[in-house]
Amino acid sequence: MIAGVRFWYPVRVLWLGENAVRDILSFARSRLHALLLLTVVTVAFSAPARSQTAPQPQPLYPPGNEFAVWGGYSVGNSQVFGSTSNRQLGVLALRYARTLYDKPFTSLQYTLDVVPVETVRQYTYQVCMPNPSQIAYCTNGRETVYGGGVNPIGLKLNFRREHRLQPFIASTAGFVASVRPVPVDVPGGTQFNFTFDFQTGVDWFNSSRNRAWRFGYKYQHISNAYRHTFNPGVDFHFLFVSYSFFK
Repeated sequence: MIAGVRFWYPVRVLWLGENAVRDILSFARSRLHALLLLTVVTVAFSAPARSQTAPQPQPLYPPGNEFAVWGGYSVGNSQVFGSTSNRQLGVLALRYARTLYDKPFTSLQYTLDVVPVETVRQYTYQVCMPNPSQIAYCTNGRETVYGGGVNPIGLKLNFRREHRLQPFIASTAGFVASVRPVPVDVPGGTQFNFTFDFQTGVDWFNSSRNRAWRFGYKYQHISNAYRHTFNPGVDFHFLFVSYSFFK
């Protein structure tokens, strides 16, 4: 009897073990199917989510406030408004600009230029033909005259606003003060003069539209606006380059 118990008890345990294995395998298969279904659903719903968080298109227009540093040098003179020649002008300046109007084809900016450094390379003079009725002056060398000024009046019109390379036209007006009379350093010359210009060139923006290089040409006039009887005036062909930050 005891031997029989010892014989059937292990057989009963073995039979129960096989059922348990089948149950475990069935349970595992059901959970695997559920896991695969969950994975498919998760991937299906996560794809639209990823597409929603994709990088947004770059802005078409820069922000409305511009801060720039620019400089340039003249490459020649004309006599459209002024009467003197053989002068050279150098400028280092700062700019603030505010966008007034911005559309796909054009934009309009107000500009303000502060010019802490402005140099004029010009002739020096001496009295060469004194007589009781007339005094004449002759050139006897060259000098560099330092000055600075402000151009509080300015408008700039850009084209092709949806493109990174944008042509522009502009005009500014203001005044300049110098340590010696400009553009002719003789008695009657003026150290305080007015200036205006006409500009054209291109702006080259980065892809984010928050930085830009500017390459331009301007025709600039400097004179005392006939505040004295002696008003020589000078015109410059001027090339300049600028780097701008937009906020």
